[in-house]
Amino acid sequence: MWGAALGAVLITPAAVLAPLPLAALHRRVALSAGGPQALRHAFWFALGCFAVHLAWLPRSMADVLGPLGGLLTLLVLPAAAMTWAAPLALIRVVFGPRTLLALPFGWVILEALRTLGPLAFPWGTPGYALIQTPLAQLASVGGVPLLTLLVTGTASVLAGLGARRPALLGTLVVWSVGTAVGLWITPKAVPAPRSAVLVQGNIDPLHKTQGRTLEELQVYLDLTRRALQTGPADVVVWPETASPLPPSDPRTLEALRRLLSPLIVGAPGDVPGQARNSAYGVDGTVTGRQDKRVPVPFGERLPFAGVLGGVYRPVLDRLGMAGYTNLTPGTALNVLPLRLLRAGISICYESVFARLSRQAVRAGANVLVVISNDAWFGRGAGAEQHFQMGRLRAIETRRFVLRAGNDGVSAVIDPWGRVTTRAPRGERGTYRAPFGLQDTRTLYVRFGDWAVWLSVLSLAVLAGGRKCTPSRHT
Repeated sequence: MWGAALGAVLITPAAVLAPLPLAALHRRVALSAGGPQALRHAFWFALGCFAVHLAWLPRSMADVLGPLGGLLTLLVLPAAAMTWAAPLALIRVVFGPRTLLALPFGWVILEALRTLGPLAFPWGTPGYALIQTPLAQLASVGGVPLLTLLVTGTASVLAGLGARRPALLGTLVVWSVGTAVGLWITPKAVPAPRSAVLVQGNIDPLHKTQGRTLEELQVYLDLTRRALQTGPADVVVWPETASPLPPSDPRTLEALRRLLSPLIVGAPGDVPGQARNSAYGVDGTVTGRQDKRVPVPFGERLPFAGVLGGVYRPVLDRLGMAGYTNLTPGTALNVLPLRLLRAGISICYESVFARLSRQAVRAGANVLVVISNDAWFGRGAGAEQHFQMGRLRAIETRRFVLRAGNDGVSAVIDPWGRVTTRAPRGERGTYRAPFGLQDTRTLYVRFGDWAVWLSVLSLAVLAGGRKCTPSRHT
C-alpha cells in the first residue's frame, strides 16, 4: 500500500509528500528481524511504487510491439523493485540498530549506481519529488543526490529519528531555510534576448520502423521555412531522428543550407557500418556532431547481447524484429558551435543523466538542447515524467534548456527550472520561444556529485562506529 502511495505521489504535483510513504518503508526496514525480512518489506514496497509510477510502460510497449511486448515489459517492474530492495536490505544487515541513520546515505549511493552501466534506469529517484518546489534550487549546489538526501533523510526522521527533538527541529529548519533561499534566489522572469524555433513534426514512430522516407525530411523543411518567414531565429531545433539522412549527405545539406539559419538536426549517424543516433549542428555546413552516448536499455541496445544472444533471438523473431540492430553508443563529448551558441546536446533518454549536461557545461556549453522522440511513450505519463526529470538539468547548470520532441514535449526551460514556453503534445507545428545564453558555473557544475562521496564517507564512519561499539543502540 505505501509503495503504491509513493508511486502515486511521484506522478502528481504533490510529489513533495514523498517522505511520508518513504518513512513507512524506513520504519519497516529498520524494525525488520534481519536481512530476509527487510528484503521482503522493501521489495513489496518498491514493486507497488514502480507498478504505479511505470504503469504507462507496458501499455505503450504493447502499442508498439503488440501484447507480447507489453507482457515482456512487465518484467521491468520486479527488476526495478529489486534495485531498491537489495541495497536497502543490505543496509539493514550491515548497520543494524543504526539503519535509520544509514538509509538516507544508502539511497544516495544506490540512486547514483542506478545511473551507471548498460541497465541504467533512474526513474523513481526520490530527489525528483522536489522539482515543483523552491527546494529544487538546491540542485545547483549538489544536483539530484542532494535532493535525494533531503527527501530520504526527512523520511528517516519521520520514521523514528524525529523522536529526538533536535533531529525533528533540524529537519524543519532545513526545509524552511531551503524553501526561503530557493524563493529568494529565483529572480522574476524577464524577456530573454534570443529566439529559438522548435519544430514538432508529429510523425508516427511506427512509420519510421517500416522504412525512412524523404517525405519526413520535407515535412521539417516546410515547417521550418514557414516559421522563418516571420523572422530570423538564433537557432532552429529539430527533434531526434527528424531527418532520415544525415546532414553530411550532400542533398540534405543543400536543403538545410537554403533555410539560411543555424540548425540542430536529429538524424542517423554517418559512421559507416554502425547504427548511431546523432545530433548535428548545421550553419551553411556541418559544424559538429554529437552521438547518443546512453542508449535506452532493451530499446536501442540489448544489454549483454554477446552472452544472451541465444535468448534474445527467438524473442525478437516473435516480436517481428528479426532485423534488430544494436545502436552503437558514442564515446566523445562534442559541444556544437553555432555562431554565438555552444550547445550541449542530450538525445532523448540522455536528459535524465545529470553528468552529461554537467560535462557539456564544463566543456563550454552556454545553452543545453534536448532532442527527443517521446511518441514511443504514447499518451501515458512516461513523456511527462521524462520532461519533468529533464527540467532539473536547467537548475543544476543554470542554463536555458531548448527541448524539441517529435510529438512533444517541446518546450523552453529557464535556468531556474521554469517552463517559459510549452507546445501542445500531438500537434504538428513550429513554436518560437525566447531564450538566453549563460556562462556562469554552479557549485554542482564545479564539484559534481559531492553528495554521493559524502554519503560513502558517512556510511564508512557509521560502519566503523558500529564495529567499535557493537552493543550501542541508536
